[in-house]
Amino acid sequence: MSAPASPSARLRALSSQLLSLPEAELRRDAQLVDDLGLDSLAAIEWGMAIEDEFEVALPEDAWAVTTSYGAVEDLLAALLAARA
Repeated sequence: MSAPASPSARLRALSSQLLSLPEAELRRDAQLVDDLGLDSLAAIEWGMAIEDEFEVALPEDAWAVTTSYGAVEDLLAALLAARA
């Protein structure tokens, strides 16, 4: 039996699939708009998928204040820690 994937690994796999990007491009310093090509519709769809996958509620202004992939990881980690 294998260990469950870490939240970071789950987020990376989900993000790669939804954003149609290789996981290697999902670096912590990758800018959501400039490097990953995230637009407002993709951000909404990605956010909803994150909420469903991790059973969390992203703040309404999450995409306004979260500009890098690493910041998304950090936000998710904080939401999961607050829930624990």
